[in-house]
Amino acid sequence: MKKIYIYFAFLLSILSFGQKINFEPTIRVTYDSKLQLGEKYQHNQKFVLVGNSQDYYFGAAQNYLNDTGQYEIKGIDTRAISDYFQERLIRSNNKTSVFITIIDSKVRYEEKGGIKWVLYSDTKIINGIKCQMAATNKFGRRWIAYFSKDYPQSLGPYKFNGLPGLIFELYDTRDDYHFTLTKVEKYTDEFDFNLNEYKNYPKDKYLKAKYNMEFTLAGYPADMGEELRRELQNAYDRKKKMYDNPLELKPFE
Repeated sequence: MKKIYIYFAFLLSILSFGQKINFEPTIRVTYDSKLQLGEKYQHNQKFVLVGNSQDYYFGAAQNYLNDTGQYEIKGIDTRAISDYFQERLIRSNNKTSVFITIIDSKVRYEEKGGIKWVLYSDTKIINGIKCQMAATNKFGRRWIAYFSKDYPQSLGPYKFNGLPGLIFELYDTRDDYHFTLTKVEKYTDEFDFNLNEYKNYPKDKYLKAKYNMEFTLAGYPADMGEELRRELQNAYDRKKKMYDNPLELKPFE
């Protein structure tokens, strides 16, 4: 009976275009980060990464709790709590999916290509662990990483993986985005997530949809009134100026 169930689950996975993600992590990592989102706006954010040597999930701390069903604290539903960095990533079966939820809109894309690193002999101690330096040019920035071979999982913040060990620190040379590992622990709970409810776009169309959701009135009714429309658009223009420093300055580099 068990074999039939497994086979049936496999068929369901095929029918759903393989977007019901399931993998067994070996570690859970917490990163503290400093995000320089605009000229005057700096944001501190915790991120969580769970994964094994090949598959992983990465997202801001509250989004991780929401995505894994851990959104109730002392009887209070915390799903309304929103981290600034709404994009989350899941890598499974050699595919990296980036997805986002803004209000009721859910969109995603599949990232192609990887990171080409150059390794250096420089080392430093991070949280008591000796780490080696690596660097890459990606997304319009020069990135410096420090990884440890003591942790063989080839993982790191955001899309930065592929080194011969876990990334303990990652930052760009302008120091706009700076991630530092604060905790790493063994973690063996099964990870499940359903991407089927996220509409899949090519990356260029995803970025356009994300921009419209974040900075325009595309989702508002056309008959809302000219004065209100103007006030709201002015507010979105101020928001855009405040957050005008994306991690990916060149998304297709």
